Amino acid sequence: MPEPTLALRSALIEQGLDLRAQEASDWQGEIPLPADIARFYRDIGPDNCNLATAGNSFFIPALDRLWRMQAGYRWHGISGERLTDWHDDWLVVADQGGDPFIFEISSGKVLHDRHGGGNWQPAPIFDDLEQMIACLATFDAVWNSAGEDIFLDDYSVNPRHRERLIDALVPLLGSQSAAQSLADEFGW
Repeated sequence: MPEPTLALRSALIEQGLDLRAQEASDWQGEIPLPADIARFYRDIGPDNCNLATAGNSFFIPALDRLWRMQAGYRWHGISGERLTDWHDDWLVVADQGGDPFIFEISSGKVLHDRHGGGNWQPAPIFDDLEQMIACLATFDAVWNSAGEDIFLDDYSVNPRHRERLIDALVPLLGSQSAAQSLADEFGW
């Protein structure tokens, strides 16, 4: 396991995330398991992680559940019919209330889109899976440490905690503007 990945895994364990190394044999998919996803589950190993944030929590499934998570995106959840506007190059790796985080197999990037808008037009949001889990876990850490102070009287996120979040995201995303945009995207 490369040193940055080991450091990330250690930080996530310290935060209390449910992690366990998962082998490629856990994959239930009808397509070959992409190497980046196999490595992510072997080295980081999210195990049905629910990460708190403003609104619905972020959810990252265990590897043995990942293929079933494609229902409603790749194929119709009831009929099983393949959905034509979903690219073969995409795998949902996490979601927030049905809004998918999509691993783009060809680039290794994580895209994001909102459900219910008609055709899928996801945009890049994270450089890779490790950046995704590090950022989503940062939302969770700031949320949990804020306690009851997270909201103002009008139920908007307290600006003090928004700033804490942005400060924690900057090293992960590389710039203040990227951190602010991510906070905005998820209602902070």
